[in-house]
Amino acid sequence: MAQNRYKKLLSNTLVFAIGTFSSKVLVFLMLPYYTNILSTGEYGTVDALINVGQLMIPIASVGINNAVIRFGLENESDKKTVFSNGLYTILAGFAVLAVISPILPHLMDFMSGYTIAVLAFVLASSLRTLCIQFALSLGYSKMYAANGILNTFLNITLNILLLPRLRVMGYVLANIISDLVMGLLCFFMAKEYRYLRSPLSKTYDRPLAKRMRQYALPLVPQTVCQWIINMSDRYMIIFFINTEANGLYAAANKIPNILLIVANLFADAWQISAVKESDPKEQVNFFSKVLGAYSSIAFIGSSGLIMVSKFVMTFMVGDDFFISWRFIPILTLATTFGLLSTFLASVYMLKLRSKNSMITTVICAVVNLSLNAILIPLLGGIDPFYGALGAGIATFISYFVLFLIRAINTQRYLKIRWNIGKTVTSVLILFVQALYMSLQAPLWVVIVPALFVLLFVINAREILLSVNKLLRRG
Repeated sequence: MAQNRYKKLLSNTLVFAIGTFSSKVLVFLMLPYYTNILSTGEYGTVDALINVGQLMIPIASVGINNAVIRFGLENESDKKTVFSNGLYTILAGFAVLAVISPILPHLMDFMSGYTIAVLAFVLASSLRTLCIQFALSLGYSKMYAANGILNTFLNITLNILLLPRLRVMGYVLANIISDLVMGLLCFFMAKEYRYLRSPLSKTYDRPLAKRMRQYALPLVPQTVCQWIINMSDRYMIIFFINTEANGLYAAANKIPNILLIVANLFADAWQISAVKESDPKEQVNFFSKVLGAYSSIAFIGSSGLIMVSKFVMTFMVGDDFFISWRFIPILTLATTFGLLSTFLASVYMLKLRSKNSMITTVICAVVNLSLNAILIPLLGGIDPFYGALGAGIATFISYFVLFLIRAINTQRYLKIRWNIGKTVTSVLILFVQALYMSLQAPLWVVIVPALFVLLFVINAREILLSVNKLLRRG
């Protein structure tokens, strides 16, 4: 069992790596294209439109896609009810969103002229997510990965064709068309039409549908709060400063997203393995060992990214965006604790404790909003650049708070074993390294790489031990 468990996690991670990483790298490499064609203001508008659309998705779908993958992975669940309940919930939620959509431009000026396009993006993205998540729960991991690659290629092709002519609208349309096409492709390739069932049917499992909604509903405010943590800083930068500052901040965020890309490769495979492990004693061992290696990789990756942040931005963005590299160290720290917090959330998923996930995220969002409201205008009064930096500081502190709360709270449900000494030491090294890099303090060109080497030495042993155990099991 142990051999199969770890090897399955590794094989699934590799499959998702081939699909997701290759597609995300392509998107990352398109950043110079976007920032050279669009102005900082246009790029800030694009970022705002896509991110507000991503906020609407969990609201319109009532978070049901989270329940589709969670209950779809259970062997005893009725698959037809799982898929059909997901589809009907999305369509009903979208209908409500469409009715209230006329008021959106009055609440968010940047949506003027783009409301219908954003609604179309919400529907297309929700349906594609439903199809690929359900396909994954059925065991079509390779199809899931391939769909991600093809979606990216189609999106990039459409952006190359549409962006020069249609500018902001071209970017949004590229996302709509690619999501719609790839969602339909997955629907037919996985033969998901076989899982459609009327909610009036006698064989429709209503208790299961109810359990899915009960699990999904707390995840709606959680997802909204997660969006607040990730994106509210950008809208507050626009409100307190301007779209140009948001464009710089958005460009800087693309670099720490490298960590998210790598982590998400693992997360897709991890949620499958976590749900499939049913033995309580083995759950503790499994989670503890995986967390040890996962946190070590996160610390090393973050340190390396901080070290090369200035160099990377010299060729990744246009000249007008280069100054944004100074945001990267603090945003990388924030991302690191976000990754660790997300891993801990898998405990809530396993134990069906979605309310705990929601409550901890709400606390984090309140901290984030409060600090944004204070730091952005306060530091922005000195210089617009410092105002945007204040948003990065707020994001870091809020994610750190989220990590601490979840590290303590999850112990009630799963006694994960932490290497406290390694974790605390690694966090301190990362913080000092980020500070030296951002301030360009004396001897930073020596101290920053030296801190990376030190952190690597501290964490490499745990990674090597995990790999060695896996190889011996194989």
